Amino acid sequence: MIFRTAAAAAVLALAAGFAVAAEPARDEATGLAVAPPQGYTARKAVGDPRYAAVYAVQKEGEDDTGCKIAFQPTPSGQGTGEPAPTQEEINEFTRKKEWIDLIRATLALRYEVATVEPFELQGLSGAQVVADFKPIEGQAKPPDVRSYLVVLDTPKGRTTIVCVGDKASFDGRRQEFEAVARGVTPPR
Repeated sequence: MIFRTAAAAAVLALAAGFAVAAEPARDEATGLAVAPPQGYTARKAVGDPRYAAVYAVQKEGEDDTGCKIAFQPTPSGQGTGEPAPTQEEINEFTRKKEWIDLIRATLALRYEVATVEPFELQGLSGAQVVADFKPIEGQAKPPDVRSYLVVLDTPKGRTTIVCVGDKASFDGRRQEFEAVARGVTPPR
């Protein structure tokens, strides 16, 4: 009897362990793939129509915090007559100060940008940003959250990762958010 109880407990412990294992997700149309870290789940999400694929990556029970990963394809047929840039050319540009300044200026419209730093992933060069929502005159005070953003470009388009956590616990969650970002495979 003791053996059966111990065996049942072992099976339940294994099943519980497997229940929290993260399941990878892949959008077949674009190739965007997400392998969430332990304790997180990835699910397709509704997003802005500019995005061809959007995933929400969150811990169980999260509603207002967690991450969104979105892919926006490069517009085709721009009529410039020039070939699309190669990944090497994109990486070269994203390593320049101009790129960091551009990211900072673009996000400054909506955020108080704290840091913009280089971010390398699977041979791609991009930027990682920590920022807080700006108050907007005439609107309710923004939530007391901090954002971790990653921007990665390929010839196929831009992959954006936006993770939001409570300011009070953000420093502790930043490593989790970086793990979410490192689990993303942008379309190539």
